[in-house]
Amino acid sequence: MKPAARRAPRLGRDDWIAAGQAVLCEAGIAGLRLSALTRRLHVSTGSFYHHFQDMEAYLDALARHFSRGDVKRILERAANGASGPLSRIRRLAAISLNSTIFQLDRAMRIWATSDRRAMASVKASEKLVLAYLTDAFAELGFAPADAALRAHLLLSANVALIGAFRLEGNRALFDQSLDLLTRDAPALAGASRTFPRATRRPSA
Repeated sequence: MKPAARRAPRLGRDDWIAAGQAVLCEAGIAGLRLSALTRRLHVSTGSFYHHFQDMEAYLDALARHFSRGDVKRILERAANGASGPLSRIRRLAAISLNSTIFQLDRAMRIWATSDRRAMASVKASEKLVLAYLTDAFAELGFAPADAALRAHLLLSANVALIGAFRLEGNRALFDQSLDLLTRDAPALAGASRTFPRATRRPSA
């Protein structure tokens, strides 16, 4: 008697979202079709329609997940175990540069140029990151308006595609821009300006 064939585990919403993000990064929104998703997951369309009413509902969920899931999770990881405001900022950079979030951020920003859902998600993610960075700069002793400006400058320098700067992230650029924006921090007055660089990938 032949052993019963093992059934593949049932796919959940997160599996479909992850597949969509991968296709979005590789082929852009033009390549994000149901046929591309089913090929990637090796399934029929039945599972898809179990979780999503149609492709528009799926795209809604895919867009929202970027800010509500991916970015929030990275910010929580960066905050956990950090020893102070500079540590929180550096951990955010290390985790981001060692993950696919920069590639996904680029894909989301391109999608956002033609879709209000993606634009809303990108703006929501920026708001989350800016609040995180602003809090850290404020803890370094900068006045609220100054802390917010430095947060904007740091995020812009490391995300925007300007000249030869790379959208997927450049660690040297991050280190230099962070040093520039914190060298006159009141909380660091008189302290050593040598800060440890993250050399290992932070644990999950």
